[in-house]
Amino acid sequence: MARLSLFVPAAIDMASPTQKPQLLELTSTRFVAAMAVLLGHFADLLALPPLVSRLISGGIGVSFFFVLSGFILCYIYWDTFFDGISADKFRRYFVARIARVYPLYVVALVLITGLYLAMVTVRSGSVDFPPNPIVSWIANLLAVQTFAPTRVTQQFWNGPGWSISTEFGFYLMLPFILAGIAKYIRDVEGLLLLLVLAIALGVLAQASTLTLVLGFGWDRVFWLDTVASRNIFWLLPEFVTGVVTARLLYGGHLSWLGRAGARNMLLIGSVGFVLVLNLLPWPTEDHAFVMMRQFRLDLGYMIPFAGVIAALAAGPTWLSTLLQRPVSVILGEASYALYIFHWIPLTALAVMKAVGMSVHPITVAAVIVLTVLASIASYLWFERPVRAYLRRKYGQ
Repeated sequence: MARLSLFVPAAIDMASPTQKPQLLELTSTRFVAAMAVLLGHFADLLALPPLVSRLISGGIGVSFFFVLSGFILCYIYWDTFFDGISADKFRRYFVARIARVYPLYVVALVLITGLYLAMVTVRSGSVDFPPNPIVSWIANLLAVQTFAPTRVTQQFWNGPGWSISTEFGFYLMLPFILAGIAKYIRDVEGLLLLLVLAIALGVLAQASTLTLVLGFGWDRVFWLDTVASRNIFWLLPEFVTGVVTARLLYGGHLSWLGRAGARNMLLIGSVGFVLVLNLLPWPTEDHAFVMMRQFRLDLGYMIPFAGVIAALAAGPTWLSTLLQRPVSVILGEASYALYIFHWIPLTALAVMKAVGMSVHPITVAAVIVLTVLASIASYLWFERPVRAYLRRKYGQ
């Protein structure tokens, strides 16, 4: 039921050209989303009870990252692109985004490639490489696998990488989305119309794909799992929902969130909605299951996630004390490394189990803890210095 991935999401850098205040609560939520994805992928190895697995529902973490990405990037770059796009502004913006995401992305791809080669060396045939290994690897290196013509090209190497590929597409679109909103949408009605159009686009895209698969026999794995669940154009409504939420909040259209009681009610209601969606039973009939999966996972969570983000960004809530703690913030900062790296130990453990080795849940839990610690180390000693170097050298 969950997407076979890990965003990023997220991959969000709070630093901005105008040094806007960091939204600490939102930084911390990235760790929660990344852990949901991780635990969703490790669920079988951890032998989690079915109810716990449904409660976590790790696949939705990617949707949260996309909504959050749209919100944060609008928050950071609205002033930059409000009065239009120039080549210099776009260059500095895109260098900053690449510096934030791409170096670690490449490191993760190289590491898992090394793991695959080591496994093949130790045990011949333990890895089933794609029929086009070099081409598919280069496609992943260039982060264009969101347009991959086959599922194996998109998913074989570092599974979570597909969402970073999709995020790069959003990075390219963002300046034009912000400039368009600034020029053509000047009131709350226009923003709400844009939100409705984004939702309608998502419904139309999913419905069209389902019709082609269920009604005309198009390949289900490719069109539903590879395209409709991962391609940038099918997932654009999630990103746009985040952008619109930011403009509603920072454009002064959600003044009622100035009251702590309203923020807390929105937060509780939105989190409650997410949990209900997680725990709702899935239909057993095949077509009904497939239809619910596409609409539920790729559209159903957008609005409650936007509610969570708006409530936390608008001011203190009942979760602020926890989310503003230094340990919560550093875990949030390190969440991208956790997200993009966790496929490596997951793959190693899965192969060990597949060849008959004993993989105890306690061992798996220890591996997860070590992965979290490694992600913190990566953030402190690799991500931050490399990002600063690249922005200093190429972003001026």
